[in-house]
Amino acid sequence: MYSHHLKRHQFAMNMVTTGTVFFFGDMLSQQVVERKGKEHDIERTCRSVTVGSLYSAPVLVFLYNSADKVFGPSRTYLTAIKKIGLLFLLSPLTNIGYVTCNNVLQSKPLDYTINQIKNDVPRIVLTGYLIWLPAHLVLLTVVPLRHRVFFSNLVGVLWTCYLTYVTNTGVRGEVVDH
Repeated sequence: MYSHHLKRHQFAMNMVTTGTVFFFGDMLSQQVVERKGKEHDIERTCRSVTVGSLYSAPVLVFLYNSADKVFGPSRTYLTAIKKIGLLFLLSPLTNIGYVTCNNVLQSKPLDYTINQIKNDVPRIVLTGYLIWLPAHLVLLTVVPLRHRVFFSNLVGVLWTCYLTYVTNTGVRGEVVDH
């Protein structure tokens, strides 16, 4: 059933799936990592779902489809390395986009966003390389095109937990002055 709807409505299905991943990632971050309990920030979770659905999902679908068009659908390791190279070159831009969207939804001033990009994005990008390199090797050599966003969403729950934690707390886990 999922595959059927995914074939017919690739963007919409991936937006729903990614929004769900961002929901669980932020819940995991707030409840397990940050131990917020009843002090859970519902607005933050809603913001995370919104950015995941309306920014991250369309960007991922576009990037994966573009990589297949540029390098072909082959599942060889050489093709996978080329696609991973392209995706990793774009990683800083996609993470800057995430931080920017998240801050726009909070009505943060531009200087706050620029400061967060300077301070958090390099760390986010480096951590992303460590997590996503092995995931993309599997993704681009084994997983069929129509299931790639879903697969990346599985890895993405843990990634989103990290991402929402870093973008909503200070370097040493202290809450940033919002």
